[in-house]
Amino acid sequence: MSIAGVAALIAAVSFAVLACTGVYLAVRFTRVLGDAATLVRETRTGQEALFARANAAVDRASAQLDRTEAATTAVADLGDSMTELAGQANALAGIGRSVAGAVVGGPIGRAAAVAYGVRHAVGLRRGTVTRQGALPGRVVNSAELPSAGHAGTRARA
Repeated sequence: MSIAGVAALIAAVSFAVLACTGVYLAVRFTRVLGDAATLVRETRTGQEALFARANAAVDRASAQLDRTEAATTAVADLGDSMTELAGQANALAGIGRSVAGAVVGGPIGRAAAVAYGVRHAVGLRRGTVTRQGALPGRVVNSAELPSAGHAGTRARA
């Protein structure tokens, strides 16, 4: 075997080793790509579920925000109504004070005072009203009071 034959043999063996290594790496790379494709599919499925849940959460948050805005508007309207009601109550109280002042201090109030005075004076003359304002009556002794047993039977009958 000549040197050229040995060199060709070494080159052929080297080429065969490199070819086998290339085939082995290609098979391994195909498996890695297959695993990566599977991982991407699973991730895509998980992402779709995640996006669906995120969209649902955003929808719920939006609905809650709408309800919150409606409640805030209702509370603001209630506050405006309460302010208006307070103004009306103050106006009515002012009218009531002015009417009461006009009635008491005016001719109707003076006529009522005169009528009360006359009625009280007549009551004093007749003896139906005492000077201290107590009702007329007499003191009852404890012997005159009915017993508790009799009072209870009368109350039941």
